[in-house]
Amino acid sequence: MLKTLYKKLFERTGFTLINDNRSGRLVAVIECIFNQNARDAGAANFPALNGPILDLCNEYNVGIVEMPCPEMRFLGFERKRQPGQSIRDALDTVEGRNCCRKMSIDIVDRIEDYTKQGYQLLAILGGNPMSPGCAIHCQDSNLLAHSGVFMKELQDELRKRHIEIPFKGIRDSDPEMFALDIEWVREIFSARG
Repeated sequence: MLKTLYKKLFERTGFTLINDNRSGRLVAVIECIFNQNARDAGAANFPALNGPILDLCNEYNVGIVEMPCPEMRFLGFERKRQPGQSIRDALDTVEGRNCCRKMSIDIVDRIEDYTKQGYQLLAILGGNPMSPGCAIHCQDSNLLAHSGVFMKELQDELRKRHIEIPFKGIRDSDPEMFALDIEWVREIFSARG
C-alpha cells in the first residue's frame, strides 16, 4: 500500500520511481543466533551461526534487526561477576536491569523508525529456555517471570509505546523443540507475506 502511494505521488510530481527491491519485512533477533561466538562458554549449538533461521529469513525475504547480547553488554565478553553469582542474578540487579532497559529503548527506537517508514516487524526471536537475558516463556503473548531479564525489559518498552509483536524463543539446544520453533517461524513469515 505504501509503495502504491509513493508511486502515485511520484507520478503527480514528475519524479521517477526508483526500483526498490526491499521487502519491508523484518525480524528482530538476538545476537547469538547469528553469531554463536557471542554465547557463554559451552552454550553454542552451531560452530558459527544458526543456519536454519538464516535460511528462513532468506527464503521469505525477511530482513534482520540484530539485538546485542545483554550479558556481554553488562558483564563483558567473559561475563565477569561476583564469585558464586549467576549471570541471571547479575542481570537481575538495578544496574543490570538499567542496562537492559537502555538497550531496549535503543532497539524499540529502531523498530519505530522502521515501522514509521511502512516496514513490518514480524517477530522478536529470543534464546534458549535457560538464557539469563534472552529466554522467552510466554502465556497469551505475555512473557512469564522466568523469561530473560532483557526480554522482559524489551516487552515492557514495546508495550509502553503500544507496540505488540510476537515473541518466540529459539530453543536450538533441544532438537525437537528447535524443529517446532522453525515451523513457528516459517508460519509467521509465510502468513505475513
